[in-house]
Amino acid sequence: MNEPPRFLSWDFHAVFFPRLLWSRLNGVKTEKGGVSFGGHMELTVILFVCLAALVFGARMVIGRIPIGGWTLVTVGTAGILFILIASIIAQRGVRLTYDGFLIWTFFFFVFLGLTAGLNWGLVNHHSHGVGMRAAAVGLIGGYVAGIAAGRWAQSLGWVSRLLDGFAGLATIGLLVADMLLLVG
Repeated sequence: MNEPPRFLSWDFHAVFFPRLLWSRLNGVKTEKGGVSFGGHMELTVILFVCLAALVFGARMVIGRIPIGGWTLVTVGTAGILFILIASIIAQRGVRLTYDGFLIWTFFFFVFLGLTAGLNWGLVNHHSHGVGMRAAAVGLIGGYVAGIAAGRWAQSLGWVSRLLDGFAGLATIGLLVADMLLLVG
């Protein structure tokens, strides 16, 4: 992509960014480099093994085998940290652009802001007028934070693609929570 307009300009929010979102939602991929998820399948498997060790180790700590549990928790945590740090180091020096923008991370923050505003406005004040104004403020804050997060998360390397997928699933949960807040 060409150099985007300044962030605080009308062209950015009315022309550039809607086109970027539309291209991401339609599956147009403009990213030329970077790290692919499929090229690191062994790291993905190791990551989930470390997560499993962490979960089972935590259960063992609470249960009857605390020594084995602490060992698994330590190994799982060390493995996750190693994978995260290795992913960040592999991405070091790569310039963050909008070409690799993570759209589901953006939508997660947008809906997180909306949900926070709705929750604060409707639960604390019990007024739909206050709730809708708080939701609008949360939506604007989520929009700005989402743009920053969608761009910054690229620096996490291949882990960012995995987190982007989880953010997509979490966005569905936030959408359901928003509907429940509006109905209730």
